[in-house]
Amino acid sequence: MRYSISTNWNSREREDGDAMLDEIAALGFDQVELGYALTHGQADAVRRRVRAGEFRVSSVHAFCPFPLPGVRPDPEPYSLCDRKDFKGRRRGIEAALECGRFAAEMGAPAMVLHAGRAPVFRAARRLHHLVEDGLRRTPKYEKALFKFQMKRERKAAKGLETLRASLDVLLPEFEKLGVKLCLENLPTGDAIPNEPETFALLREYEGSPLAYWHDWGHGQIRHELGLVHQGMLLKRLKDRIGGMHLHDVLPPLEDHAMPPGGLVDFRLLAPFVPTDVPLVFEPRHGLPAADVARALDYLRNLPELRPAP
Repeated sequence: MRYSISTNWNSREREDGDAMLDEIAALGFDQVELGYALTHGQADAVRRRVRAGEFRVSSVHAFCPFPLPGVRPDPEPYSLCDRKDFKGRRRGIEAALECGRFAAEMGAPAMVLHAGRAPVFRAARRLHHLVEDGLRRTPKYEKALFKFQMKRERKAAKGLETLRASLDVLLPEFEKLGVKLCLENLPTGDAIPNEPETFALLREYEGSPLAYWHDWGHGQIRHELGLVHQGMLLKRLKDRIGGMHLHDVLPPLEDHAMPPGGLVDFRLLAPFVPTDVPLVFEPRHGLPAADVARALDYLRNLPELRPAP
């Protein structure tokens, strides 16, 4: 088991691609996930050093390099679930294909994708605010959770149907590229697909390059919101996981912190980690290097997560 780190950690602070990679190498990483904030100039440096054998690319996070010049990088410039925005969805499909080709060029086995969202943002944010205010497991929260789940079930159906149409275009191309298309779990309740929808999609597209990407911090937030039991989710999906993002959650719901000391019980969840998938550190960008180094040392010393020699 070998660890990787997302270039989103330092790509904004190190505009020079070589400086970005040198800082990563100084922490002991020789694998990187190419994050959505990567520029075309930084990608050129990565390309050169991958070809020289200095680094391996564990995964690429769509959309990378970021395809919209002059726009602040964001993991969701497009939605593959928006039935009304046909042109935007078409651009998203084209951008996902381009990102998949880039992943194949870099030798990455997986591309991570945020597929889209259901139009229930305000109801989803209300759940967050209630948990942040310490009201989880109160009648007020239970009422809000029930109303949210009913509303999301109604609103997400068309988005899920549209996502299937997008996957029907993408998956045959990813099969040719030899790259897994991994749908990531997101921390908010409006994300498509949610856990039951992910199970259904993986069954429907059995034998295709579709996979699940598990983000531990996002999973913990969904756990805290009462949307899923993270351990049971990992146990059920273990055989379909294409990779993982590793980060911690500080109370109440602040993710992309580095372990230990947060809400994520890495020791409890470690037995559910497949041995052959990328394990990618995903620190908040600009987090001190010492915090990342401490987290790497902590996880390397968990018996179940010791790296391969």
